[in-house]
Amino acid sequence: MFHIDITPPQARIRGSVMAVILLFGANWHIALFPLVTTDIANDYIPWFDHIVGAGMVTAFAKPFGAYSPPYLYLLALATPLKGLIADVVIIKIVAMMGNLAAAVAFWRLLRALRIDDAPRLALCLLALPSLMINAAMLGQSDAMYIAPVLMAISAVMERRHRAMLAWCGLALAVKMQTVLIGPFILVILVARQVPFRYWLITPATYILTLTPAWAAGWPIDDLLTIYFRQATTFNDLARNAPNIWMVASELGFNGNVVVGLASVSAIGAIATYLARYIATARNFSPEMLLRLALLAPLMVAGLLPKMHERYFLLADILSVALAIVSRAPRTWLVPVAIQLGSLFGLFGYGMGLPWLAALGAVPMISATILVARPLLWRGANDNPLLMRAA
Repeated sequence: MFHIDITPPQARIRGSVMAVILLFGANWHIALFPLVTTDIANDYIPWFDHIVGAGMVTAFAKPFGAYSPPYLYLLALATPLKGLIADVVIIKIVAMMGNLAAAVAFWRLLRALRIDDAPRLALCLLALPSLMINAAMLGQSDAMYIAPVLMAISAVMERRHRAMLAWCGLALAVKMQTVLIGPFILVILVARQVPFRYWLITPATYILTLTPAWAAGWPIDDLLTIYFRQATTFNDLARNAPNIWMVASELGFNGNVVVGLASVSAIGAIATYLARYIATARNFSPEMLLRLALLAPLMVAGLLPKMHERYFLLADILSVALAIVSRAPRTWLVPVAIQLGSLFGLFGYGMGLPWLAALGAVPMISATILVARPLLWRGANDNPLLMRAA
């Protein structure tokens, strides 16, 4: 009996492209997994060994590590793997769980934006170079905060504001980098007149995630000041972040005065962002809301001092979502430019060549302008993309 393939040619081509993308991602994960960075050797493995030695619960009886407890909880759950596989592989498996969570959250965001073929598009996110490098090479956990941030943005699209605030609290409990999306969330809260009592959901969720460590004996004052200590760990103007301050650092401009100037610049930009969009965001279409969300991490990570090469990962992922949602093919220039900037920063860090990170500022700043231009040049009344969200 003959079999007749009635699959549309476009679907077969799309399926083949996705298969190539996933194969590319799988090969690179295999290649990157054996690499060991100084953070893994000096921080993550010793934290893991502490949990193994002290026990999954008693390990939290006193402060250890430099991260907030949710990441350490995941390390504790991975302790049964000790001795079965190499410690570095365990650390990277934990990091990869964050990537998988980010892919699921990306699918949820695309579904909220009513995108067809959302599951396969979300699966392809795992082959995003900066996301692969973050977990498979660096063993970093940035995707663990990005996943709840994406869920929060999905809730924005669906006007589920209490869920949005809960997801923000979870993200903040995982990583302080959640503040990168803070201006966007604040715009939504004020523009949509979300009752202030709901705002308390975020700190309540944050404190709830600290409760297991507190119950085990970790002093609450130490738990609540972890991020303050993190903020004072480094005094560099920029740490391989592909932003304007990395360029200034490479040109020899450093010191407290420049750090202060960078802080004032960031505060001024955030204030302008809030003042401009609080009055108009309630009329934005989902696509424009996504663009506004993307502008927040590009602006904050682009202007704040002491940013790391990894801090644009949220922008990397949101830019891909924007390109998928947009009907303009040239919008793909945005994720390409942002990804290029991020890779320059990551390679600058990995190769010990900070000038590469400074070079990455060029495509990153260019992408920021491309994202901001439709938001800046037209008002809510004359922009055809601005429509009341469903």
